[in-house]
Amino acid sequence: MYIAVVNLKKCNGCGYCVDACPSKCFEVSEGKCWAQRAVECTDCGNCPDICPEGAIGIAVGWGG
Repeated sequence: MYIAVVNLKKCNGCGYCVDACPSKCFEVSEGKCWAQRAVECTDCGNCPDICPEGAIGIAVGWGG
């Protein structure tokens, strides 16, 4: 299992990750991108690649 992780200190709220994620893990709220459905991550690699601030990472979760 993979988990999308956002470093909110780095995030500029651009929303690129929202458009790039085929699993729809992200949404923009309060000027930041949040991984609201982080456990839906499939480790496609789109979000870390597209994030201009380097604010997104993929962690290996438990149970998978």
